[in-house]
Amino acid sequence: MVPILFIKIKNAINYFFTSIILFLIKLGSRKEKKGTLLLIRLDFIGDYILFRNFLGIIRNSAKYKNYNITLCGNIAWKDLAETFDKKVVNRFIWIDNKKFYRNLFYKYRVLNRIYKLGFETVIEATHSRAILYGDTIVNASKARIRIGSEGSGEKHVVWKRKLFTDKLYSSLIKISDNNLFEFEINRELFNSLLGEEINITKPDLDTSMLQQSEKIKNRYVLLFPGASQHNKKWSSKNFKEVAEFVIDNFPFNIALSGSKNESYLFDEIVPVNSGNRFLNFFGNTLAELSKLIAEAKLLISNETSAIHIAAAVNTPFICISNGSHFGRFHPYPKEIFEEAYFIYPTEIVNKINDIKGLSEQYRFGSDLNINQIKPETVIPVIKKLLTKFEV
Repeated sequence: MVPILFIKIKNAINYFFTSIILFLIKLGSRKEKKGTLLLIRLDFIGDYILFRNFLGIIRNSAKYKNYNITLCGNIAWKDLAETFDKKVVNRFIWIDNKKFYRNLFYKYRVLNRIYKLGFETVIEATHSRAILYGDTIVNASKARIRIGSEGSGEKHVVWKRKLFTDKLYSSLIKISDNNLFEFEINRELFNSLLGEEINITKPDLDTSMLQQSEKIKNRYVLLFPGASQHNKKWSSKNFKEVAEFVIDNFPFNIALSGSKNESYLFDEIVPVNSGNRFLNFFGNTLAELSKLIAEAKLLISNETSAIHIAAAVNTPFICISNGSHFGRFHPYPKEIFEEAYFIYPTEIVNKINDIKGLSEQYRFGSDLNINQIKPETVIPVIKKLLTKFEV
């Protein structure tokens, strides 16, 4: 594990060189273009799913309907945005977050381009504002109107925002402390920003224009066994056990999906001599994944972007979670999506009625062991959900 002190030193050095880059690019000429808006979201795929429906709201709002809108986003969800949202924005600028942090030449090119484009208005729409990412782009834009959220409440970053980057903004929008779930945070942000009541109630992703894979010939349950962090990853052995339960008790095939780098999980989970009832979709695009989830009878997943896609396409899901970011990204409020089932370690299960307390304890992370959760806890929920289908 990388020592925290080492990370702090790296970030301080990065901030120093970023300041030099910002100074240099602002020596160049810039002409403001009226009626131009830059929207910034550099967080992850699940965050994008919980944000993207507000793009259409902005596009059709009285305030910005005549603006030329550019979305500056994380390249990780480029495929999804360019498939589903190209009609509501005029231009995309894609940021590779790792390169933006590590490569000063790449950072210079990105920031110089944003500076030269001459945006009139910039909105950093990320609640968890990051000084070295979104705030840096706001700084580079030199837009006359700069709007953002006051930011999430991680103690280690709040004081840094107040000291270094809050002053970059024309206005900062305060989000209610009681409004913890990410979709609701976004709705509150845009309610304040647009000065109108936004009536969308849940994330929505229409996959009807996408063609289903020819590999899917029968009904299936989808497993998503990967995760971005090791402590959010339920073991392959556990996924194998629930997969075998489905195969032995229901006439559904099992599809498995994840990134190309996670393809080894297929061999760890699928039994030897399993026949043709297991289908490998590792390495598919995000658009293909969204269609795969939309057509599944049930998704069984770690706490990843897959569950947010499932909610957006109205597919029931079971999420195995160690509780990290409780309240903000899970569990789903029933009024947003009812068919979301979360399985937690016993430390959370024993306090599950104390949502406020759990949110305060685990909102910014959890070190609970996800593999404390056993397949026999998950299997009854699978049985309950799958028996409702006619067979």
